[in-house]
Amino acid sequence: MILIQGTGNRHRKNAGLLRRQKMGAGLLLAGLMLFPGTGRLCAEAPAYRILEEIPVQDSGRVKPFQAFAQEAVAQVTGGRNFQGRPAVLTVWLWISDPDGWISQPIIPVDFRPLRKSFNLMIKDGKLSPEIILNHEPFIKTVQEAGQKQRMKAKLTPLEDESLKLYERAAIFRALAQGSHPGWIPDPEDPRKSWLSLEMMASPEGAQVLKLQYPEKTVADFQSALTALANELHTQKAVTPKNAAAFAQAVRALPAAKGIVLDEGLIRKELIYNRLHPFGWAWKIMALSILFALVRYWNLRKKSGSKLMEKTAGTAALASFAAAFLIQSGGFYLRCQIAGRPPVTNMYESVVWVSWAVAFFSLLLFIFYRSAVILFAAACVAALGLMVADSFPVVLNAAISPLVPVLRSNYWLTIHVLTITLSYGAFALAWGIGHGVVFSFAFNPGKKDRNKQFAQYLYRAVQIGVLLLSVGTVLGGVWAHYSWGRFWGWDPKETWALIALLGYLAVLHGRLSGWLETFGLAYWAVVSFLLVIMAWYGVNFVLAAGLHSYGFGGGGAPYVLGAALLDLAVITWAAQIYRAKINS
Repeated sequence: MILIQGTGNRHRKNAGLLRRQKMGAGLLLAGLMLFPGTGRLCAEAPAYRILEEIPVQDSGRVKPFQAFAQEAVAQVTGGRNFQGRPAVLTVWLWISDPDGWISQPIIPVDFRPLRKSFNLMIKDGKLSPEIILNHEPFIKTVQEAGQKQRMKAKLTPLEDESLKLYERAAIFRALAQGSHPGWIPDPEDPRKSWLSLEMMASPEGAQVLKLQYPEKTVADFQSALTALANELHTQKAVTPKNAAAFAQAVRALPAAKGIVLDEGLIRKELIYNRLHPFGWAWKIMALSILFALVRYWNLRKKSGSKLMEKTAGTAALASFAAAFLIQSGGFYLRCQIAGRPPVTNMYESVVWVSWAVAFFSLLLFIFYRSAVILFAAACVAALGLMVADSFPVVLNAAISPLVPVLRSNYWLTIHVLTITLSYGAFALAWGIGHGVVFSFAFNPGKKDRNKQFAQYLYRAVQIGVLLLSVGTVLGGVWAHYSWGRFWGWDPKETWALIALLGYLAVLHGRLSGWLETFGLAYWAVVSFLLVIMAWYGVNFVLAAGLHSYGFGGGGAPYVLGAALLDLAVITWAAQIYRAKINS
């Protein structure tokens, strides 16, 4: 018997970390009760649910077809669902009728210069894969951009967007041809690439099936696949009976050779994707903000109800705690699925930093008992989770295996988690800092209250500086372990140091008396721009250095615009404050 496990069970060094997370995951794992059919094939289940549960291989790991389909549809169409259909059905429709779908406008074109180059061929802001793959001027641009990329030359925005658009069309073509995912493992070495539908249709693939699997099992699989594809092609839908027959036939092939898949891990990923924990977390966090505002409005009223105040305050705290528990449960499941702490790409770091904001706010709340801390944290955490939930393609929400330099999970846990935790503390200080700046601007007479708010901010900055200092030093140890040197002025290293020095300057200014309470708040907000550069800018703007595993693309103009707008707003508030104290 050969046991094939997902990425999660191949990294035993994380076992202790994952065990410690189980306490916080109870609320989310109760979701098992919502999906009693998960992992069991039954003709009564919705057809797409049955197809979702089939294990496939993609991007170096085994995952449910549901996860593959959601990632694929998001990559091609820019959204998790297309035309109101579940992603699983969308992918199967593409597979069953590639000639019909390749001419349909399904790929969005958002970049204006690209729209102009295709002109009248665009319908409702979208292009068909056929046009993209056969438009000669566009293909020439893509070829030139690809050559520049191989030479590591800087691409123009048009070239960069052209490559992305072509990649979307190429992904559709690969899906429609059945090139991905892998459905059937090689019985001689199941850890190799699995056979795709395209490979099985080739003479070589058919020969592999006949030689390595029982003839009747192969025939049953081919019959079930044909019935499923024909039904989808003619009816544009699938019955539970055919879906269950295909799912059973897929599982029968590896079972015939004693290959046992880790169905428990598959079920966890199904639950994670169906519950969508981080999406729910920001919505519940937003509800906490609403309750807090109701409480504040009631306090401002002279005839405010004490009962209303207490009820709204309790509801705000309860919803904040619920959102935090859901986040924690989501991280537990993601850790189990990936077999590592989930902080290896921009999406994971954004949701992790949002969790850290809530975590540190709870610590400060225990000491200071101030609802202001939780309100600021809820605003920042909800914003971060909403951004991650809204841009899963840009930030890359897919769970992927680690690149070699990150496979030392000890250093990943110690260094990367420490650095990103510091970002959470600084983000909390950023949120509280806005409150302090606006309080000084519009209520300068309430000095005691403003000083108390600034004290919360000061503690958050201290926590961040401590964590960033430790993380930077340990980063040198990791660099020595991974690249043979402690420090090399890599862009990521350099900007982490700049951010640390910036916040140290703020703390020093406060201790030496150079910065008063208002100055502390203002510069704590401004200093967060250094964190944004170290965290986002190095990966998405500079895109250089040894930390290339974290690179991505997209959204830089929006981030820059938001940063400049924020800087303008707090500077405007500072001018109001200065005008009031000088009058």
